[in-house]
Amino acid sequence: MENTKACFKCGTVQPLSAYYKHKQMADGHLNKCKKCTKLDVRKREEDLKKDPEWVEKEKERARDKYYRLHYNEKSKIANKDKKAAVSSYFTRYPEKKRAKNLSSNIRKKGYHKHHWSYAEGLEKDIIWLNVKEHNYLHRYLVYDQERQLYRCTRKTKSFSTGDLLDSKYRHIRYYLELKKIIKN
Repeated sequence: MENTKACFKCGTVQPLSAYYKHKQMADGHLNKCKKCTKLDVRKREEDLKKDPEWVEKEKERARDKYYRLHYNEKSKIANKDKKAAVSSYFTRYPEKKRAKNLSSNIRKKGYHKHHWSYAEGLEKDIIWLNVKEHNYLHRYLVYDQERQLYRCTRKTKSFSTGDLLDSKYRHIRYYLELKKIIKN
């Protein structure tokens, strides 16, 4: 059975797991519960933010840390790597770049554009999905560059692995069937 302890701040008796560890305390835990500790930290920070001198010192500390730990160099490398990866990707798939460019002015807040086909003339024929749905769908698709369409990677009620999704209707139907499978 787990030991308990009373918080000196709120007075509730809780198991030791509700307290932060502290080596210098007799039982190895703070005398203030995690909830009270978090509230105190939040209140202290709100009070400190009202002091312009503290805010300026905090900004300076953050800048020093940024340069001391070389975050500026790390971000430059990461950006350079990302640019190279994107460039390489669009070199391999020029039809995807064309579709991205031709549909770039079409936007719907909170949604991603999913191109069910990259064939010429269908660049603006898209399926709107939120970010989570879009990432989920792509886990179960493989791109067939020769046909500029996607194929199924998971068997569902109406689709077999490797089936070509050659219409917007089939694409949506496959996605809806995937959602049913994963929910069950």
